[in-house]
This record gives sequence, C-alpha cells and structure tokens, in this order.
Amino acid sequence: MTTDAIHQQKRKAEYAKVSTAGMVLISAGSFLMGSEGWGEFESPIHEVYLGDFWMDETPVTNQQFAKFVEETGYQTEAERVGSAWGYCNGEYSLISELSWRRYALPNREEHPVVLVSWNDAVAYAQWAGKRLPTEAEWEKAARGGNLGQLYPWGNHSPDGTQCNFAKSASDIPLTTPVKAFAPNGYGLYDMVGNVWQWCTDYFEQDYYSKCSNQNPQGSDAGLYRVRRGGSWNVIQSFRLRAANRGAMEASQAVPNVGFRCCLSKDVF
Repeated sequence: MTTDAIHQQKRKAEYAKVSTAGMVLISAGSFLMGSEGWGEFESPIHEVYLGDFWMDETPVTNQQFAKFVEETGYQTEAERVGSAWGYCNGEYSLISELSWRRYALPNREEHPVVLVSWNDAVAYAQWAGKRLPTEAEWEKAARGGNLGQLYPWGNHSPDGTQCNFAKSASDIPLTTPVKAFAPNGYGLYDMVGNVWQWCTDYFEQDYYSKCSNQNPQGSDAGLYRVRRGGSWNVIQSFRLRAANRGAMEASQAVPNVGFRCCLSKDVF
C-alpha cells in the first residue's frame, strides 16, 4: 500500500464516527464568487470550483458549545484572559469576567454561541471532527444556489422577515434562536444576520486577484481571519450580502460573532 493510500485510510478511520446529522451536503460545482461595485475587497468576480462538502445547518448553539466544554473542560480565550468586549451601562467596553457563559442562559440554549474567538471555534470544530469552512465554501453555501443575486433570498433588500439584523445594542445580545427565519435554497439557516461567522482563511485584501479557482484555501499568512454574514446589530443592510467580507484578529471574542462547521465529503 502506498503512503498516500495509508494516509487516506487513516483519515477515513479518524472520521468514521463523525455524524453528518444536522448538516447539508453542498454538491460539487462552480460558482461566481465576489462582486463588483460594492466592497473594495470583493472584486474581481471570479469563477471558483469546489468539491462536495457538508455544511452545518445552523451556527453552533449555546447548547452544543456547552456539551463540548463539559466533555473537554475547554476554557475560551475570554475566560483565560478574564475579560471580554461587551455592552454595559450604555456603552461597549472590556468587561471583567465576561464570557460566553453569561449569555448561555437556560432560555437561550438554541441561540448561537458568541464571545468565541477564531481559536475557540477551531478547538470546537476539531472536537466535533469537523473544521471551519473556507471563505469560498461559506459564500457558495450562503448563496444557496441563487447565483448572481445579492442576498441568499435574491436581490431585494432585507426588511426584517428574512434574517435578524438592525437590533440596538443590549446587555444581552439580541440574537434569535437558530431556525427562527426561513432557510436559504440549500436548506441552511442564519447564513446572514444573527451572528457573524468565522471562516478558516486568513484575510487578504487583494486575494481575489490571485487566488486559485480550484478549492481555494486562502492566504498562507496574515494578521486577521475572515468573518462573514453580518449579525443582529448590523445596521447597514449591504453587510448582509453573500459577497460581503469582514476580518478580525483570531484572538478576538465579541457578542456578535459565532461560527458554524464544515466537513469535506472525501473523508468518508
């Protein structure tokens, strides 16, 4: 048996117990990624081919993250540092002892977990036998087969019936339970609005002008990681477009950023 065959066999064994329950299979194929005339870092529009992959139906919830923490004893970066960025007494500031736990109340089990850094999201994904989606995978999934449209639901601007956005600052993030709004064409919920979502890629401003058109993986290095999708407190509706790009430091944890996981089909 060749080295590659042995590696593939081990890889399949590693994922043998990973369940795709609660995930949607996105079939292999090409799509047009990016936009023109909107964000300066969203062009040029370019054709990208992606292999089959599975995507979580929803962002990871407080309940799911709590199970991970219970089984592993994991402490988020905010917990280890002893503070996090939050809203209190009418302003955003660093709040002592603030972490995801403060927002994971009994009536919020099905809300997306927040105050998780990119590093925390990667730790959860590895525990679950999954990974974070690439930026390209995220955008294809967000479009839901609506190729060439601005939003997952089409070209018309959001009016509050398609996703959770334009909420005021609050001591408790005004997220909604996952699946509170209709899914996109692929059956995925909360691809835009509710929480921004971490992607695995480093953020590079001009990456689209030089990236591979076959399963792009992002830049090799950078200062920031990509976040996508907008959130509950986004005021500008243009940030909810499928092509909109954002970035944050991997160690940052804030009340409007969560994540969902992904899985390559070829591991089975």
